[in-house]
Amino acid sequence: MEDTNFISEEIMEKIMTGVAVAGTAKSLGKEALIKANQGEFEEARALLSEAKKTFVEVHGCHFEFIQKEASGEKIDICLLLIHMEDRIMTTSLFLDSLEDQINLIERIDKLEKLIK
Repeated sequence: MEDTNFISEEIMEKIMTGVAVAGTAKSLGKEALIKANQGEFEEARALLSEAKKTFVEVHGCHFEFIQKEASGEKIDICLLLIHMEDRIMTTSLFLDSLEDQINLIERIDKLEKLIK
């Protein structure tokens, strides 16, 4: 019988770790946004900080793939690797804009309190 596994267990583990860590960071970011919308700005910023710290972990998984490819090792492209890349990119963009969103929500909150 032919071996249909073209991705090593090690690579698969790194991919799934990347997906999971990016997902955790994004979830923390969503919690931060919820807290900001509830007027809990300190907690929102604490969650954002935790999300960013968590997201740093995903760079380790991602950077290993880049290093391997840069050194000439072939990295097999699969749907899960593409999914990991997508999760990393969308989470990165979300977290990059989240601080601005929290700041804007806080400004609106302050203005609303002034006009009430």
